[in-house]
Amino acid sequence: MQRTVIIATLVASALTSGACAGHMQPGPSPSPRAAFRVTVDSLVDDRIFRSAQWGLLVVDPITHDTLLSHNAGKLFVPASNQKILTSATAIALLGPEFRFVTRFATNGTVHDATLDGDLIVIGHGDPTFSDAMRGDFRNAFREMADSLARLGITRIRGSLRRAGDAFPDDQYGYGWEFDDQDEPYGAGIDELFVNEGFVRALRPSAGREPVMRAVAIRDHAAAFLGALRDALAERTITLVGDIQSDTPVSDSGLTPLFALSSVTLRQILPHLMKPSQNQIAEILYKTLALEKTGVGSADSARRIIERQLTAWGAEPDGFVVRDGSGLSRHDFVTPETIVRVLDAMRLHRDFAAFYEALPIAGVDGTLGNRMKGTAADHNVRAKTGTVDKARSLSGYVTTADGRHLLFSFLCNNFTVPNHDVERVQDAILVWLASRPFPAR
Repeated sequence: MQRTVIIATLVASALTSGACAGHMQPGPSPSPRAAFRVTVDSLVDDRIFRSAQWGLLVVDPITHDTLLSHNAGKLFVPASNQKILTSATAIALLGPEFRFVTRFATNGTVHDATLDGDLIVIGHGDPTFSDAMRGDFRNAFREMADSLARLGITRIRGSLRRAGDAFPDDQYGYGWEFDDQDEPYGAGIDELFVNEGFVRALRPSAGREPVMRAVAIRDHAAAFLGALRDALAERTITLVGDIQSDTPVSDSGLTPLFALSSVTLRQILPHLMKPSQNQIAEILYKTLALEKTGVGSADSARRIIERQLTAWGAEPDGFVVRDGSGLSRHDFVTPETIVRVLDAMRLHRDFAAFYEALPIAGVDGTLGNRMKGTAADHNVRAKTGTVDKARSLSGYVTTADGRHLLFSFLCNNFTVPNHDVERVQDAILVWLASRPFPAR
């Protein structure tokens, strides 16, 4: 309780008193820049953060003016700020109009409304078959069944199978916690993917009536083909065979039936960035590798992102990439690297796709309840990040005199509640948003 009171007092001072530190001594008031740095120092140097490490960087990319730099070249666990690196690279290399394609084929023939063979699905990780993007994830599978019906098929003599192996390595990211694997946020991914990797199942609750609980899917192919089987039955398409999800068949020599394309990457990114959706980030990570190397492996994805960061001017020792979402504790990045990426996207022709996907302070996503009623409300666009002992926030803020700034705030190894770290991050941004910062 005492720690909360201390940090709340400091934040209140930052939000309301401006250059109050300068009024304690006679003479002229300090410049906005000096007052800002004094206030930030008072926040991050408080003894409640005695064991913590802060990395802070605020720059004006137009004037190349650094307003704040504190451990900006040090490596930090970024948590979901890793998604900035993944999403930016995807926009740069895949383009905002990129679409995932799921193909349907057969090893048999079609005659007299009967598919005399197996219905085979060739997946490439489409992450849009979800409640979040379809209202009801089953609508996507109804669309598949309707596509089959439009071909005049009412009966399938064979089984439902899968072909190809777009993502050949482990479904979980490098270094992910075993204890997270049953939680929706820790679900693995595969080329056939349903409802962001989780289903809702009944679970007993302390002797009371069963309650619905989100549970991570372990066998993604079985879940996908099972949902397809249910949709076929709903559309009165008879399946004579069963589901065979264990081993994919070869995707060569098959007869194409139809294909379904997702919405664009531009439309997908807000569903990744605003709620900080781990599985879409991991699919995008491996899709980069699949599209650029032909093999959708994590190692290939890592090398692609590393090359892109270097091309954007990041120092080679300023990042360690191990997954696409930031769920891994083996990801490391400096505030300098993140600001490099933010600046590269600012200059990119498709910046709008990146910027509009970010959470907006006081409005939506993981910033929906932060900085409300302040100058940062509807102003700050930024990506949050949280894993144990790591809290991050990086993005864009506009000052009272219209300067568009880039910032990255990373904090690791703290023992206070996450909310205390958030309040410091928010106080810095409110200060920036509510005051003019004349260029030097």
